[in-house]
Amino acid sequence: MRARHAKRLLVGAVAGLTLGGAVLIAPSAAGQPQTTPPPSRLLPPSSGGKTDSPPRFRMYLLVLVIGGLMFGANAIPSKRGHQD
Repeated sequence: MRARHAKRLLVGAVAGLTLGGAVLIAPSAAGQPQTTPPPSRLLPPSSGGKTDSPPRFRMYLLVLVIGGLMFGANAIPSKRGHQD
């Protein structure tokens, strides 16, 4: 019983030290100077014009293949022993 409590205490101490180290390091990392200035205005990415249509027939073929594999796997009879 004591070993379980000691293990929990050790895990809690390691987690606390890890979290405490992260809290102590974070302000110094946030205070580092930036090498590049931030952009003045953020814009969404452009699509470059016309978007391609999705490959419809390939998607249907993939669904049929996956469905066939699932049906085939379920159609295999299970081997049962003499004790069932």
